[in-house]
Amino acid sequence: MAGIKTTFTIYGWAFKFVGAVLLIGLAMILYFSTDFYKWVEAFVGLLIAGYAIIRLVPFIKTQKSDLIKTINVVEIVLNLLVATVFIGSAFLTEDGLGSVFGYMFGAVLLARGTVHFYGVSDGHEKGDHPTFFFHIATLIIGTYVLFRGVDIQDIIILILLLALGAGGFIGIDAYGGYNLYRRRKQMEKPVQKDVPKPSDVPVKEDPIHDQDQIVS
Repeated sequence: MAGIKTTFTIYGWAFKFVGAVLLIGLAMILYFSTDFYKWVEAFVGLLIAGYAIIRLVPFIKTQKSDLIKTINVVEIVLNLLVATVFIGSAFLTEDGLGSVFGYMFGAVLLARGTVHFYGVSDGHEKGDHPTFFFHIATLIIGTYVLFRGVDIQDIIILILLLALGAGGFIGIDAYGGYNLYRRRKQMEKPVQKDVPKPSDVPVKEDPIHDQDQIVS
């Protein structure tokens, strides 16, 4: 098990590089091909479901307030239901959810921002600059989408921008990992040849030393 973990640690840069290329490539295919429009809802559903799942267990274990914990668990469950509807619409319907998609997506964003800031204002959640601006964005975008609606092309452009940003970040991280990998390779010592034992090395005679012994 330790060997597998070490392998992933050493060659993790390769997996990150492949992931960055796939992420950007799939987003570009989604952007330039109209054949994949119906799968945008499924893609958004996967994003919502993934974000909900990775939050579930760590949040329950670390959050001390039962009230904040319950509110977040309810939000996570509702997000999973919305994600299921989005993913199911790609397989069961021909044209997707239409305007319903925008209403549900906007509600998810608004709920995320509201729940976060409620926990922060209640003193049971700690905020920082990235999470602050992220949740401000969820409130603004959620309100805009909920009242104006959303076009699939707008979602695709947003996905492409997110993919480019995430892919660039992962690519830079992969470059740093490869750089460390090469440095580690250079620091490895070459295999040394067998060094003969002192007893195996022939001793050269010292004529001056031998002459001194004869004179004495």
